[in-house]
Amino acid sequence: MLLRALLVFLVVINLGVAAWWALRAPVPPLPPVQVPAGVPKLQLLSEAPPRALQRPAAAIAPKPAPPTQCFSFGPYANPALLRRAVERVRATGASAQIREQLNGKPSGWRVFLPAQATPEATRALADRIGAAGIDDYLLLPEGNGIALGRFGTEAAAQRRQSTLTDAGFPAQIAPLGDVVRESWIDARGSAGLDGARMAQDIGAARAQPLDCARLSSAAAAQAVR
Repeated sequence: MLLRALLVFLVVINLGVAAWWALRAPVPPLPPVQVPAGVPKLQLLSEAPPRALQRPAAAIAPKPAPPTQCFSFGPYANPALLRRAVERVRATGASAQIREQLNGKPSGWRVFLPAQATPEATRALADRIGAAGIDDYLLLPEGNGIALGRFGTEAAAQRRQSTLTDAGFPAQIAPLGDVVRESWIDARGSAGLDGARMAQDIGAARAQPLDCARLSSAAAAQAVR
C-alpha cells in the first residue's frame, strides 16, 4: 500500500513538472554586449586570418665607390699661378692638393725668418727672439732677414723650425746647394678625367698619371702631421 502511494506521488510530480515546462514563458534573449569604440574584440587564434610570413629585410650592400683617376700637374714656380690652378681643378669637382718636390741633391738646409719691412722691424724681431731664450741667430743686412742656423739634414732643420714656431716665430726652411723647389698639384677626379686637357686648362707643363692609392696615403700622412 505504501509502495503504491509512493509510485502515484512520483507520477503526479513528473506530470506537474512536464506541465510547467510546457506552459512556461520563453526566456528573453540577452542583449548584445556593446564593446567600447577602439577596443579590439576578443578573437580565438583559430578565427584569426593567417599572417603573412615576415621575411627579414635583405641586407643593404654598400654601393661601391665610383671609379676615380689621379694625375700630377706641374711644375709651378709662381705661387699665384699655382693658387689659380688649384682653384680651377677644384671647380671641376676634382680634389687637389699641393706637393713640393726638390730637383737636385741639397748640400744642407737653412732655417730663417721672412724678411721684415724695415731694418728697425728686423732688429725688434731679433730682440724678441733673444728674449724668448733662443740664441744662434744672425741678422742679415741684405733683405732684412734673420738666419736661424744651417743643418746637414732636413729632419734637423725641421726640429729647429718646430722650436721656433712653438715660440711664436714663423720660421721657414729651405735647401742649400744647386737644387730647385717645384710645386705640383696632385688631383683626383672621375674616371673620365682628361689629364692632357686639364693640364692645358690650368697652365701645367706636364700631366703625369698618379696612383690614387698613393695619393690617399700621402693625404693621410699629411693629416697626421
